Amino acid sequence: MPIRPKIKSFGYSTMIYGFSNLLTKIVAVTLIPLYTNYLSVYEVGVITLLEMIELFIVTIIPVGSVNAMWRYLPKEKRSDKNKIIISSFIINLISGAIIIGTLFFFKDHIASILSINNGNNIFLFVLLSCFLRATSNFIYWLLQYKNLAFFYLILSLTQFISLIFFTIYFIVFRNYGVIGIYYSKVIVFVFVFLFTIIFLIRTAAALPSGRLILKLLTYGLPMIPLALLMPVLTVSDRYFLKMFSSVEEIGRYGIAYKFGMLINMLIVIPIQRSWGPQMFQVGNDLEESRKIHQDITFYYSFIGLFIIIGMSFFAETILLIFANEDYLSVSWVIPWISFAYFIGGFKIFLQASASIADRTDLFIKIGIYTIASNILLNYYLIQYYGIQGAVASTILSYSILVILLFYSSKTVSKIKWPIKRIIHGFSIASLLIITFYIIKEINLDYESTIKIFLLASFPIISLMTNLIGKKELNGLRSLLNSFTKKVFT
Repeated sequence: MPIRPKIKSFGYSTMIYGFSNLLTKIVAVTLIPLYTNYLSVYEVGVITLLEMIELFIVTIIPVGSVNAMWRYLPKEKRSDKNKIIISSFIINLISGAIIIGTLFFFKDHIASILSINNGNNIFLFVLLSCFLRATSNFIYWLLQYKNLAFFYLILSLTQFISLIFFTIYFIVFRNYGVIGIYYSKVIVFVFVFLFTIIFLIRTAAALPSGRLILKLLTYGLPMIPLALLMPVLTVSDRYFLKMFSSVEEIGRYGIAYKFGMLINMLIVIPIQRSWGPQMFQVGNDLEESRKIHQDITFYYSFIGLFIIIGMSFFAETILLIFANEDYLSVSWVIPWISFAYFIGGFKIFLQASASIADRTDLFIKIGIYTIASNILLNYYLIQYYGIQGAVASTILSYSILVILLFYSSKTVSKIKWPIKRIIHGFSIASLLIITFYIIKEINLDYESTIKIFLLASFPIISLMTNLIGKKELNGLRSLLNSFTKKVFT
């Protein structure tokens, strides 16, 4: 049975975004040996803390205007579409200027709280790079809406290669240390920002509308608590580790965490970038549209579980290749963080119902409850269990988020989520992982061969137990054919 056109389009764009992430992150991963060989563990810890600040700032600047833009663009007349785009961009500029300007006056205080030396005014460059990055991200959001996934790929790859080039130059050849990373970011993001301005002038020239700005803010502002979840859940554990441990420990944890987030790069972010704009066009009122939501959610869970199995088997190998033995003690963090982000990825689908129904007010309570839970869990668990507590807190927090979103989605939509099929897949994955660790304890030879065999067993067992069938296989084949034709013709 041929795959539905919407799923086919979604699959193609997801694969492109996934390919984009894969290429750019492979390049970015090359920075890890650069950090571990040219910077001290303490400096790696400083970078981890600064990335924590960056994530918060870049997340908060859009104030939900991007989701609002995606929400209203399909509804508006052709003449108003450009006004919506420009109005959303203006919101980003004004919000960014206010937030960065406010933080600038407290930069020394923030550095003191984080126990970071603010020599060379490092925070000035951190804030400047955040403003440029947050506002220039608009070009990527616009490309997502226009479904120009291949253009997105080229631009993002160019950006990341440029970042690698300048980072190597400032760290290896100029020996600038941590500040060199932010010199690189400022240089690259300046060019992306200028390109964003040129692109908007050429494709969406219009005057901003006060009415539309208010409309976008009304929809977007309630989404801020939910938007803040990602930076809070990603970085709050680092803060409490600093409180109860050391910057060096944060450095080790931060490196393992980066590899655990590979699942984000491989599936969560690509699906988010593809599904974010498309979900408003699909809707959730008709049976066919509800079926699309169900199918996409299942495809996500199946591919995500496959990746988690791989992370569980090859965590130590990954660290030995890209880092050094100083970080091997935290290799176990990688599969558990992958699992946490896999759980968190379900929010992409569960929040769709409320977003489509214009019930973004539901996200305020959900965001606040989840953030409060994460902070409390981090405080108590990290205090007594260190890194183990940080990992447990992350998993529990994402679980709380998904549960809250699940029950809120039931109040605004009749979508029946494929829970039984997800549990079915999870059971198979758990069995394979447990089998591997039992075999590992026996210390048998040919460990690599066993890993590959067990990984390959996941789709085979899924076929044998009817988790996937002819429909899913045909769908996958159709997606691959579509991807090949669009890329190579």
